[in-house]
Amino acid sequence: MLIKQVFNNNVVLVDDDLKKREYILIGKGLGFQKKKGMKVDIDRVEKKFISDDASVKKRLIALAEEVDPDIFDATSEMIGRIEKELGQDLYKYIYLSLTDHIAFAIKRNKEGILVRNSFLHEIKRIYKNEFAAAMLALEYLNERFNVDLNEDEAGFIAIHIVNSYYQGNSDKYDEDIKVLKIMKDILNIIRYYYKIDYDEDDLDYDRLVTHVRFFAKRVLLMKRLVDNNDDLLELVKIKYDRAYRCVEKINDYIMNNYSYEIGNDEKLYLILHIDRVTRKY
Repeated sequence: MLIKQVFNNNVVLVDDDLKKREYILIGKGLGFQKKKGMKVDIDRVEKKFISDDASVKKRLIALAEEVDPDIFDATSEMIGRIEKELGQDLYKYIYLSLTDHIAFAIKRNKEGILVRNSFLHEIKRIYKNEFAAAMLALEYLNERFNVDLNEDEAGFIAIHIVNSYYQGNSDKYDEDIKVLKIMKDILNIIRYYYKIDYDEDDLDYDRLVTHVRFFAKRVLLMKRLVDNNDDLLELVKIKYDRAYRCVEKINDYIMNNYSYEIGNDEKLYLILHIDRVTRKY
C-alpha cells in the first residue's frame, strides 16, 4: 500500500492497488517522515478504516487537522492499555470518539474547567471493570500531559468503552444511558426520603443497585413481573410501612415519566431491598 496523504505522524491515507480502495490507517509513527508515494509500514498499523465511508473520513481528517498528534498517539496507547486490562478488543471507532473526547478533556483541565459526571455513582457500580480500566488509563494520561483528570473523567471514558461493545449501535447506547438515569432517580428518591448517604461498601446496597438496574430495564421495555405474591405484599406493607411509602413515591415517579405502573411483586422486592439497606440508619 502506498501513502496518498499524510495527516499527521499517526494517521495516513493510502491506496490499496490490489483491492482498488483507499484506506485511512492509524498507528504510532505511521506518518512520521513519510511523503506521498512512499510505502506504509504495515507492522505499525493499529486500525484501518475504509475511506469511502464519507462521514468517517470527514471526521478523521478533521481530527487529524485539529488534534495534537501527541494526543492521537496517547489515545492509541491508552486504548491498548484498556484492551489489555479488559482482555478484549474494542470496536475500532472508539479511536474517533475517544481521541476527540480526550483532546477536549485535556484542554478543559488545563483551563481549569471541571465537568461533573452526573452518572458517576451508577457507572462505578454497574461498569466496575470498565471504570477500573479507565482509571488506569487516566494515570497514564495525567502523567504524560501533566494534567489532573479525575474519576468523573474516568466515568466518561468507561461509557465510551461500553459504547464500543455495541459496535456503533446507538440504540443500545441510548438505552444504557436511560437505564442509568432511571437508576439515579430511584436511588435519589430513596436517599432523600430517608435522608441518608449510602454506604457503597454495603452488600445490601450492592444488591439494591443490581435490582434497580434490572427493574429500570423492565420499565424501558414495558415488561412486568408476573404477580404471584399479592397476599405477602399486604403483610409486608404493614410490617415495613415506611419502605412501602417510599416505593409508592417511586411508583409515582415511574408513572409520571414512563407511563409504567409498578406491579405488586415488583413493589414487594423493592420494599424488601429498601428496608435491608435503610434499617441500618
